[in-house]
Amino acid sequence: MEELKMTCAVMAMNEDETAHALVFGVSGGTTLLGSEAFSVSRRADEMEWAARDTLELIIGDESADVRAGFPPDDQNAPESFPGKVTRVLFSRYQAGKKGLTVLPCAPVDHNAERLKEAVIACAVAWRLDQAFLPWLLRENIFCSTMQDCVEWLIENDGQTIPVPEKEDAVRYVRDLEQYRLRRSRMLGGASVLTAACACLCGVESVGEAMEDEDVRMLLGKALTEEILPTLPLPREDNLQYAAHVCSYLEHACAQEKWPEMGENLIARFVSGVLPSLAAYEQAQGKMPACLCFALSALLMVYAGVRPDGEGVYRIAGENGAMEVLDREDALRAFSRMSCDMAPESLAYAVLSDCEIWGCDLREIEGLEDLVTGQLRDMQLLGARSAMKRAMQ
Repeated sequence: MEELKMTCAVMAMNEDETAHALVFGVSGGTTLLGSEAFSVSRRADEMEWAARDTLELIIGDESADVRAGFPPDDQNAPESFPGKVTRVLFSRYQAGKKGLTVLPCAPVDHNAERLKEAVIACAVAWRLDQAFLPWLLRENIFCSTMQDCVEWLIENDGQTIPVPEKEDAVRYVRDLEQYRLRRSRMLGGASVLTAACACLCGVESVGEAMEDEDVRMLLGKALTEEILPTLPLPREDNLQYAAHVCSYLEHACAQEKWPEMGENLIARFVSGVLPSLAAYEQAQGKMPACLCFALSALLMVYAGVRPDGEGVYRIAGENGAMEVLDREDALRAFSRMSCDMAPESLAYAVLSDCEIWGCDLREIEGLEDLVTGQLRDMQLLGARSAMKRAMQ
């Protein structure tokens, strides 16, 4: 397959086109800001625009890699996103023009810092004018960004950032860290709970799960009563975000089915659910029943995983065996279990397995007892009755 090349588009940022942005990406210059309001010239030559007075902004779309790990002396480095940013900024420096604001949209944390590191590495490796680096750091603004359900968050400490107006799509914040935490715990936790419960109840897609009264009620209680109290930011903002999360799962993720719906559930549980579970226990002195049910459901689903003749791990589904996309070492550990084991034995064996979780989950006060009880309810009463008991 031919490797996709980085391309550039020029986007007008106002109606009279007195301000422009260069938009880089392998898809031809799409941006989270959208382009329906102002004109876009695709397949533009960025070097022809580099020294223009109307140029104010560089945007790298989600496909524009910002990592500094590539060798800057590699022959392909000048055509990478960091390489192109370096060339544009150096051209402006040589022309005596003002610096630019740079907004990467790559879905990685601290994307602006990573891009800046890569640009500096290019400048050093290419032996550019020594005065360029001080100008780069002094005259240009690199702002980290984060896509969060329906908003594009831009981190800045009060600088004026020239971006097109798009109502309710862009928010400026001083620190993205608390928003990253909220996204990880709310969106990450909700996706794990939905996927695990959907599989347990024989629901085939995320959209169907969000239409399922039991799954949706469990999700709502987990978001508003167990995750939300452990988060920073105002309660009203978090409640609104919880609604955005549900809408995102219901619409943007509606068509996801296994195995994609359940991909990497172990890692997603560890990063998205486990911190909320531990924080709730520390604050309330008891275990959050709905979040624990997500873990119990995951145990019950994965305890039936088995490798087929080709070594592909599968679980039983409504329409036959379904492939499971997760860490092989974790799946191998689960394959030694069975969903019809005594609940005490299953809970002990899985929760204590550091190969799966990276730690002994039994050390969390009250977790083993609650999971054991929920597993027993699933075996004796069925998945839906057990889910309803968890919500009481």
